Amino acid sequence: MKQQYTHPRRRQAGFTFPEVFLSMVVLTAMLMLVGAMVPLMVRSVRYASDFNQAQSLAMHKVAQLQEAGYENIEGIRLNQNALDIIDGTNNAPQDNVNGDKSATLEFTVTDNVWRYFPGGTTSSGAQDTGNPTRPRGYIFISPYTPSALTSGGVTRYNLIQATVVVQWWGWGSRNQMHNYSTTALLSRTPVE
Repeated sequence: MKQQYTHPRRRQAGFTFPEVFLSMVVLTAMLMLVGAMVPLMVRSVRYASDFNQAQSLAMHKVAQLQEAGYENIEGIRLNQNALDIIDGTNNAPQDNVNGDKSATLEFTVTDNVWRYFPGGTTSSGAQDTGNPTRPRGYIFISPYTPSALTSGGVTRYNLIQATVVVQWWGWGSRNQMHNYSTTALLSRTPVE
């Protein structure tokens, strides 16, 4: 039989305890960093989703206003002829022939804004009307003053400015309101 010779100073293959311990410390630290980032990523994704939803709602409302046209930016007409653009006519100007009236209109119920964001519904899925931080949608209309024309003592505006705002309360900080707004100019004469 042949005997194998082992060199007395040669180490056996493997890792020493300090090497294993150090690698475990590094691995644990990395896992803790990743674990701390996950909630931030989830919150960012939720905010981006809410922001995109708000943008979509606002752009849809602008398209409805543009389709209704300048002559229909009156309280009675915004809910007639199947327009259903606002929640009611209480705050809407009843006669805006000259485009000189300003108003704040709400479309929270008409477009079910409360369904798209956190805090808008009760546990049964109904609108939470008792929640002061429930999501809302507003339209602010006003005359666009650079378009004013005065003739015979009557000032008429060729453009009405409509600003659509969607408000919701955020996930990151429940006490922080977020909003998305966009503004459109509605022309008295069609633009071709």
